[in-house]
Amino acid sequence: MAGPGVDASLVLGDGRVLEYWEGGDPAGRGVIFHPGTPVTRVLGRWAHDAAVAAGVRLVSLSRPGYGGSTMTADAAPSLRAVGEDTAALAVHLRLDGYAVVGSSGGAPFAVATGVADPGAVRAVGVVGGIGPWRLLEPPSANVDDRACLDLLDAGDVAGAWACMYRTAEDQLAGVALDDAVDVILSGDESSLVVDRAYRAIWADNMRLVLDDLAGYTLDNLAWGATWDVDPREIVAPTLLWYGAADVHCPVAHGRWYADRIARAELIVVPDGGHFDVIDAHWPEVLAGLLRTSGW
Repeated sequence: MAGPGVDASLVLGDGRVLEYWEGGDPAGRGVIFHPGTPVTRVLGRWAHDAAVAAGVRLVSLSRPGYGGSTMTADAAPSLRAVGEDTAALAVHLRLDGYAVVGSSGGAPFAVATGVADPGAVRAVGVVGGIGPWRLLEPPSANVDDRACLDLLDAGDVAGAWACMYRTAEDQLAGVALDDAVDVILSGDESSLVVDRAYRAIWADNMRLVLDDLAGYTLDNLAWGATWDVDPREIVAPTLLWYGAADVHCPVAHGRWYADRIARAELIVVPDGGHFDVIDAHWPEVLAGLLRTSGW
């Protein structure tokens, strides 16, 4: 998986491994990126040039279960735990304060980082980010996922895990690499979906995802379940970018965050679809994070 930046890993205090990618400007201000679902550290490469231009030291991580990032066996899914892992990564990288940004399914983990590390997080960004979708979407949405989350609500962690893993398998198991990329990028009219360079990064990403669907499963459980963090606890200024035409994470999700985060600003991109919003506006996103961080 040749590309800009470098891949590295951190051994956390409990012995787990956290893989990450680091690119952009090595001497720049620190921004930690939580990519979406199912997405690994690889997608950070797409923002490398924008980070260099902005003077940002960009770090993209693979959450537990993706690639070589390990997780605690039998642990209940937790947004807060991933936020604490992110704080540990910031200490390891010796970041003197940092911004955190999450796109799509990575957004709740960025929010969790803002809650878990209030003394160090200087700004939070949510880009086309999912909220607690069971509260925001009609009961007819994602019936299979709801059945798995009902098990989690009842305290059956193992049952919920097995159920959600099966739903991931139904979607992706045995699917050829190019077809898997198409599955994840489907339902969006963005020109990025057919961009060869963008699809090449997604292919590298999906190779890791298809090796083990544990990360995909954990993501879906963590932000589909009742959240163990409250966005009201975020003290850092927060920017929320949403696309008016996004059918994956509609503007209603952004309004939910805006109603709860005291220093939030909601920015709606006219006619923006999901992938346009999360990956075609990196210069604006990074500039906004730097501005609100006070750097």
